[in-house]
Amino acid sequence: MASVETTPLSEDKAMIAPPSAGAIEAAGWKPSDIAADIATLGTGTLLAGIFNVALVFIVPKLISVEDYGYWRLFALYAAYVGFVHLGFADGALLRWAGRPLREFHHEIGPAIKYLLLQHILLLVPLCVIAVFALRGPLRFVAIAVAIFAPLYNLTATLQFGLQSARVFRPVALSTVTAPAIFFIAVLLWASRWHSQFREIIILFVSAWAVPLVFLLVWTKPWSRVGNTGPVKGLAGSCLLSGWPILMANTGVGLIQYADRMAVSWAASIQNFAQYSMAASAMAVPITAIQACSKVVFSHMAGVTAGSRKRVYGVASWALLIAWALLLPYYFALDSFVRHYLPRYLPSVDYSRILLLAIPFVAVIQILQMSYAYLNGVQKGFLARTLAVLTVSLGITTFAAFHAGSLRIVAGAQVAILGAWWLFNEWSLRKWTGQNGREWTKFIVVYLLAGAGYWLTTAPGVRVVKAVLLYYLVVGIVVGLGCRDKIEMLLAGIRRAAA
Repeated sequence: MASVETTPLSEDKAMIAPPSAGAIEAAGWKPSDIAADIATLGTGTLLAGIFNVALVFIVPKLISVEDYGYWRLFALYAAYVGFVHLGFADGALLRWAGRPLREFHHEIGPAIKYLLLQHILLLVPLCVIAVFALRGPLRFVAIAVAIFAPLYNLTATLQFGLQSARVFRPVALSTVTAPAIFFIAVLLWASRWHSQFREIIILFVSAWAVPLVFLLVWTKPWSRVGNTGPVKGLAGSCLLSGWPILMANTGVGLIQYADRMAVSWAASIQNFAQYSMAASAMAVPITAIQACSKVVFSHMAGVTAGSRKRVYGVASWALLIAWALLLPYYFALDSFVRHYLPRYLPSVDYSRILLLAIPFVAVIQILQMSYAYLNGVQKGFLARTLAVLTVSLGITTFAAFHAGSLRIVAGAQVAILGAWWLFNEWSLRKWTGQNGREWTKFIVVYLLAGAGYWLTTAPGVRVVKAVLLYYLVVGIVVGLGCRDKIEMLLAGIRRAAA
């Protein structure tokens, strides 16, 4: 433990005990271990992403545009069911982070029991209100979201426990289980019966019960393994430490989905379906970002403050370079939609714009959020997130109601995410070690790569010529602007291999 700085995971140090000496290797940050864990979780994430991407294009093929709009409306609000645990799961993640499973296994059972009781007390009254206050499809969507909430939150808590202990294999398996079963169920149902949004939602919710059962069997929370110390105050401790993270995470999600929420309020269900299809096409990069954030957070818990600063600079540039190299994903998306989903061709224009936001989302979720939580400044991060959320909802809602163009809404969303990234960079500079020179260089490389992408994806440009021209531009930009960062990345890879 001598070489590992015990940086607080919470603003209340007494609330959460630091990891024991055996919980974190003294060597700290190990790129080889991180690469192995990313490979493990990444495999599950990749498979889940494949199924999710397939579903993005299969579901709208099976149901009408209006039904697809209601299905995406359910998906939009189901993304926020994590709010129902009121921060308990996030507090548990902080409490368990970096510790071996045997040290906190005895707390998993009480955590599950508490979450079940909490969900019953909160959701049953809301379902009663929905029955009397809503009608038709909206009532069905609201009740389905309420049923989905405990399945998701219990699964997430169990995943957090295994993730904290760096046991990523069952996390990877549970990650791919729900989309795989949902994918198979949708195809089987469509082969026998006509599909509407109600059947799709029921199949989705049912599929999420499977990973929950799998993780319960894997962790066996009913048994007592290893440390069997008291768990008194577990709920209070996790709620007090987790609520700022919950609010910040919810705010982050609301900011990322602000454009879709605004469009759902202002546009017809058909136009919402088009815009939602464009946003759903981001499933591959967003899923990869989520997988990387889980691995990075768990490993960052055992790294000294000085090492974190060095890691941040290299990692943020690695994310920007990866985005620049993978941007031609747009051409595959455009070709697929044109040939197999011509009804959703307008969505391609919105996807073209939204892809420009990916590097900002990646740095925010993978690095900035982890650094805020691990350095005990989650309340400050929450305050900034709420401020950005207010501005984001205001701008996107105004654009959706008054601009008359969903392209403007998408462009506003990209600008908001970019400004939020820069705001966080400035606010976290003490812990990241970044400065104005680095931010300027990052923005210049982003703008040049984005300009090359925008010009080569213009209508009328042949795909092969466009891809070759794009990589020529990006090669020059990355080679000149990121040479030192690339050398550092390669040196790290060589050291890990050695």
